[in-house]
Amino acid sequence: MTDKFENIENEANENDFLVDLYDDDGNKQTVEHLDTVQIDGNDYVICIPYKEEDDGEVDEVIILKMEYDENDDYILVPEEDLEILDRAYEAFKERNADLFDFED
Repeated sequence: MTDKFENIENEANENDFLVDLYDDDGNKQTVEHLDTVQIDGNDYVICIPYKEEDDGEVDEVIILKMEYDENDDYILVPEEDLEILDRAYEAFKERNADLFDFED
């Protein structure tokens, strides 16, 4: 699945970190961008699914690689390499240890 992203226009401007992801079929998923980390010279976007009613629980973290498409626009693509995903998540945890409580 290739996901293009764009910022959501948020009337209340409550969260400037919301991003709409569109898959190849045009299906939209809204996520909250938490951080971007660099692994081996590539940027990886760390997101969580957006919930209007925040219960403080996060069950899923989405890690997508930033690439360019044929129009030189950023696109986000799934990373298949589990080692890179682990390294990106560890880098995210290290950078954000004071902001989030991580469970192992």
